[in-house]
Amino acid sequence: MEKKELFKKNKTGMIITAVLLIAIAALLIFSKVSIIADEQSITIKSGLERLTIDYDDMVKVEKVDSITVGSRVMGADLIKIYSGTFKNEQYGRYKLYVYKNVKDYIVIEHKDGFAVFNQDTSELTDSLYNDILEKFTNKE
Repeated sequence: MEKKELFKKNKTGMIITAVLLIAIAALLIFSKVSIIADEQSITIKSGLERLTIDYDDMVKVEKVDSITVGSRVMGADLIKIYSGTFKNEQYGRYKLYVYKNVKDYIVIEHKDGFAVFNQDTSELTDSLYNDILEKFTNKE
């Protein structure tokens, strides 16, 4: 009887482990950066991270073609993306939501610091930058 119960416990443990491994693999492979720029604010989501910046709280918006990521404070360094709070010399502690294979970045300085993000292509990043810049300059 004991062997049968022990086998059931081991089987349950193996199933739970397999489900967790599949979930972690899916997170690593399928993570993405989602950005919504509405009329009042920009909302950036990636994994468990979420940041909303009101246009009224923005100080500066620019597009750059390189950044030094720095070190991760809290967040994720996944296969395709960086997501979370990072720290470097240029921005200090800042929020980073970028696709690693795209070398165009939108940098927003706002009342609480800096946010750096992009889309999954340079073309989409350019389009988003132009949209944000138009809404930022027309906020008054």
